[in-house]
Amino acid sequence: MVVGSFSQETDVVVIGGGPGGYSAAFRAAELGQRVTIVDDRDALGGACLHDGCIPSKTLLHAVQCIRQAERAKDFGITFGAPTIDIDALRESLSGTVKQLARGLSGLATKLKVESVSGLAKFDDSRNVTVTNGNTTRLHFRRAIIATGTLDREHEVLPFSMQCVWRPSDAMHLPEVPERMLVIGNEYSAVEIAMIYAGLGSQVTLVTECERVLPDADEDLVRPLVRTMKNELSELCFGCLVTGVDETDAGMHVRYEATTPPSRELFDVIVNVTGRAGRTDKLGLEKTSVRRGDDGFLQIDEQLRTTDPRIFAVGDVTGPGFLADKAIAQGRVAAEVAAGWESGFDAQAVPMVVFTDPNVAWCGVTEAAAKQAGRAITVKKTPWGASGRAASMKRTEGMTKIICDEASEFVIGVGIVGPNAAEMIGEAALAIEMGATVTDLALTIHPHPTTCELLSETARNI
Repeated sequence: MVVGSFSQETDVVVIGGGPGGYSAAFRAAELGQRVTIVDDRDALGGACLHDGCIPSKTLLHAVQCIRQAERAKDFGITFGAPTIDIDALRESLSGTVKQLARGLSGLATKLKVESVSGLAKFDDSRNVTVTNGNTTRLHFRRAIIATGTLDREHEVLPFSMQCVWRPSDAMHLPEVPERMLVIGNEYSAVEIAMIYAGLGSQVTLVTECERVLPDADEDLVRPLVRTMKNELSELCFGCLVTGVDETDAGMHVRYEATTPPSRELFDVIVNVTGRAGRTDKLGLEKTSVRRGDDGFLQIDEQLRTTDPRIFAVGDVTGPGFLADKAIAQGRVAAEVAAGWESGFDAQAVPMVVFTDPNVAWCGVTEAAAKQAGRAITVKKTPWGASGRAASMKRTEGMTKIICDEASEFVIGVGIVGPNAAEMIGEAALAIEMGATVTDLALTIHPHPTTCELLSETARNI
């Protein structure tokens, strides 16, 4: 043994303290396992809590407050222009993160989960070395990898450039630049663009693709795109960023596009163009774990990697990158590691974009069903038919149901509109329980609400 190091035994070592990691650790502890969780942060929560989900939703809520005040004029109520104290907003954001991190730490203590801060590396399929000033060697029965992802660099915009931000940089609100360029078309790019536009930046969003949110049905995305066109300075599709020059006036960006953005000078550029698995420094070559070129790990439905003693959960297993999916996978991996016959076979993992309006969907999309040649029935109910939406003057939304034509099982649901994030869970439950459209049609919902449009749409089928 190396001087300054020691070795300890544990049943389960979890590498990564984000939603997948802490949910795995807590579930394993509930099942009587000795658990050690290793993370390179000093606090649990991972990127979701510290750099992603929680900061973005906090900032989106702050922006929603501004937008609601602006919409109040539709009811004859007028507020003055908002005064935004960025330092106070940043402090509020930090306080929220710290509060939730303390909660996770307290639960870990209650469940007797040992937390170790440091960098973990496999020595073999039974041992991990943790480096954190000292060297700790953990001998384990099972290991669960939950290390998440790394942001991919843009080929002409490396993160080493001072004015090029990662998505996580944007979540810490270092400043509100006058001119911001966001590159990307996934939900995090859209959310960042809408946050900074709401806080006062002139935001241009560009993507090489022909639309944003390509995993969602296009009709669900249209109301959001209309809002984006109103709130952003520019929204450009089919646009490739080919170069950038740092000048005294700002970052001068060059494009390749049929109709490029009119603005070329920016103070900050946020690159949201992809992720890779955060696995390159884990020492996986000392194990039987197979790692793809993109860094993601291959798993089976019990979350085992190609090394039977080692599991993987969450973003490190590849798209989609969702905290709720990671949490569910973490629990399954812990149960399998403890000898249970569990498996991850979710039929409806909800996907939500927390912009205003929200865009939410789960199950099979209409586009995917048609591509697979499935015989389906699709019905849509515009929110103009909703008394609640009309009373809020928010009739831009829509509720959509996709069902199997023969069995009438509900296989997919999409909702766009205010608070769609809070409604999609019912749809996921319906799909998981094998509900038919008749089941939804006969379910009494409160009136007037926008959630009653789920049963109304089912009755239309």
